[in-house]
Amino acid sequence: MFCALMVVFAWADPSRADIYVRRGDDGTLHFSNCPMGTEWKLYAHEKRKQAPSYQYPNRRSSGKSQAQYETLINHIATGHGMNPSVIKGIIEVESGYDQFAKSSKGAMGLMQLMPGTAQDLGVADPWNPTENITAGTKYFSWLLKKYNGNLTKALAAYNAGPAVVDAYGGIPPYQETEEYVRSVLARIYGGGYAQE
Repeated sequence: MFCALMVVFAWADPSRADIYVRRGDDGTLHFSNCPMGTEWKLYAHEKRKQAPSYQYPNRRSSGKSQAQYETLINHIATGHGMNPSVIKGIIEVESGYDQFAKSSKGAMGLMQLMPGTAQDLGVADPWNPTENITAGTKYFSWLLKKYNGNLTKALAAYNAGPAVVDAYGGIPPYQETEEYVRSVLARIYGGGYAQE
């Protein structure tokens, strides 16, 4: 019992999910973060951290072009073992190289970081090109490793979230995500793509 509880507590914090418990027919306690049925009871409630409220800068445009970010992107991408063309493709589709871009959902900057992702990656100023590209590249590198180098799945997860990609086992049937993956790959390879 003690070992089971230790596993639950060790596992609960990184995943930040509610934990449910039920007693089996043989008396064994079972724990889950995704209970099925009515016999489960809440065991531990997730304490969600508040995403920071990043101030939108007064500036509207950096006035910089893709060429002016070239050296910075190359440096950050290669430093994280990434192909700079991939990061450039993501930035072009995400923000069109506008460092002050903000989406209706709250995504910020060149690589359109969500506030929670920015916080998790230690970003102090999401409008700062170096911080934004570094955090976005770290996150995309992690996604690429998670999907064993499968670029289409990693791109889909960058757009729709890894939980959705995991649920569908690949690119989800969302028009926005399908078009996003096509657009980024077209910029990387200069054409279409083969879905893996």
